[in-house]
Amino acid sequence: MKSLGRQIIESLIFSLILSGIVFGLQQIEMEKSLIHDRIWSIMIFSAVLGIVVVAIAHWSLSTFDAQTRPNIFIGLTVLRMLLSMIFLAAVIFLGLEERGLWVANFFILYLFYLVFEIYAILSNLRAISGEGEN
Repeated sequence: MKSLGRQIIESLIFSLILSGIVFGLQQIEMEKSLIHDRIWSIMIFSAVLGIVVVAIAHWSLSTFDAQTRPNIFIGLTVLRMLLSMIFLAAVIFLGLEERGLWVANFFILYLFYLVFEIYAILSNLRAISGEGEN
């Protein structure tokens, strides 16, 4: 299993790469922008949530037995979804211009982070199952 520090660094590197892509897309001059002005609130939320998920996954994979690991994976996915829905609702209800664009940006970034989270958890599960075979 990867160390917690390495997983957090991988999560931060992923966030920085994604931030670079978003920044690059913001620089493209178009008649109608594809990136909402307040996308950085989504980026910060997603990065912090990603680090929290990595920390919880590391703790639970090293603490619990093999039978509970699939439940951990499902639980972390549901946790990410619920916290994201709360964030989404709070921002929309507090007032926001161009809601449709913001929501589209939110879900695109959500899916990128979800794929990264699945990759990270599965790589840990492979490492753990490899340790059990030895």
